[in-house]
Amino acid sequence: MGFFAMIASMLLGIFLIVYGIYRRNKKSNNWYIILIALGILFVLFAIYLGFPK
Repeated sequence: MGFFAMIASMLLGIFLIVYGIYRRNKKSNNWYIILIALGILFVLFAIYLGFPK
């Protein structure tokens, strides 16, 4: 279960980072900051889950 959560978190984080950067280039609102920050949090969570316990 933890492996699938790690993979899902990594993919979702990468998607949010890429989408946030894409939205930044369109100069729309400040939602891109929240999207990039959330993406980074998901990637960091996936790295945490990947550490051996």
